[in-house]
Amino acid sequence: MRNLQNISLVAVSILGLTTIELPNADALTSNNMLKLLPSVQSAKNTVELAQKPATSTDESSPQTEDEMVDALQKRQEKLENFNKLQDLQEKDNSENLSSNESLELSQPLAFKLLTIGLPAALLVILVSIPIVKGITGVFKSNIGEKFGKPKVPEGSVILHNRAFKEITVTGNNAEKINDEKFGNEEFKQLIMFNINVAKKTEGYPELYNSVELLKAAIIAQKSFLKLESTELRYRSRKQQEFYKYVADNLAENVDKEAFAQQVKNKQAEVLPLINTEEGREAIDAYAKEIDVLSRYSLGLKLLSLFKKYELQDFSTLKRVSDVVESLQARELLSPQDLISSVLENYESFDKLAPILGITEAKNTAKAYAIILQILGLMNRHGKSYIQFEQLVELLKKWEKPYKHIAMVRQEYTSNQYQIPQEFKEDIPGINVYQKYAKYLPDL
Repeated sequence: MRNLQNISLVAVSILGLTTIELPNADALTSNNMLKLLPSVQSAKNTVELAQKPATSTDESSPQTEDEMVDALQKRQEKLENFNKLQDLQEKDNSENLSSNESLELSQPLAFKLLTIGLPAALLVILVSIPIVKGITGVFKSNIGEKFGKPKVPEGSVILHNRAFKEITVTGNNAEKINDEKFGNEEFKQLIMFNINVAKKTEGYPELYNSVELLKAAIIAQKSFLKLESTELRYRSRKQQEFYKYVADNLAENVDKEAFAQQVKNKQAEVLPLINTEEGREAIDAYAKEIDVLSRYSLGLKLLSLFKKYELQDFSTLKRVSDVVESLQARELLSPQDLISSVLENYESFDKLAPILGITEAKNTAKAYAIILQILGLMNRHGKSYIQFEQLVELLKKWEKPYKHIAMVRQEYTSNQYQIPQEFKEDIPGINVYQKYAKYLPDL
């Protein structure tokens, strides 16, 4: 473009045309070039006109020799200048063509660049990817430490991990002990009964005492029957003296070990005074059953109550025991379903009322039905309830480390801190705990 501008200026100066104002070379555009074309064409026409010979018809043409020579010289100069202008145009076109050709690639060279350059570029990319990732990872890590979320304090992490280690052992043991039968409706009723007893809900402590006395009486009924049989069969003076000694020294809150020793001492005193072998064996058998009863928590107390209320007919207890045994095949969800069994044996239950601590105001069929229901639940689920009590103790122990873990996790959340992986672990035993948590405070 710069060459084209120069050519135009030369053409104007050579041909003696009127001066054309050109823009700066840097600002020269194709539109400006189009505007110059008429001026150049005008110059070309002037040259062609100069090449033509003067006609004789022109009256004002020079006639003298000097004038003719001068005119010819001027025309010659114009022709030479025009030829120079054409040379400059051809030279500019030649340079532009060379420049365009230099930009074009030969097909062999292009093929080499494609087959060699492309794999090399891919190799560079493949090698650089892991390097860039590594650098980026380190950069992000450093940025995270310096400008991202802070880390959880080391002391809190140690507290969390120590509690998590402890709760893992306790939680795993709790999951092993847990049993589906703990969710049984009958089992739940037994749990609620014990909770009400523990909370001393009105009426429940007395109910529990009656159930325990009946339970102990049924367990000890064989001993009671043997004592009754011995007293009725062997009635010598020394033997009756021995029976009376036992009854007089019985008390509801007697020291069992001391009482058992007193009976042995009296036994040693009476035996030499009995003449028959059969009589001595009867005294030995009687003393043995007293020793058996002393091993039960309520055995001697029940014997004392039976003596106190002069209930010598222990067959009454046997009939009630048979009713309790029949409950094994029955549903125990409601005491209402057991009232019919009570009514059929109401006389026997009524005789046991003072032994079981039932007052006159509460001496009803429904009261005995409730006692039967609870005793039936204890007999059916007793072993399982011992297992459940072990679970309760484990869950109470589980609570302490859980509180530490919950406290740390609630304080340091992922929204504000870089959370260690340990903080995301599930807590062992939490499902078991949530299942029985409502029972724990009252057991």
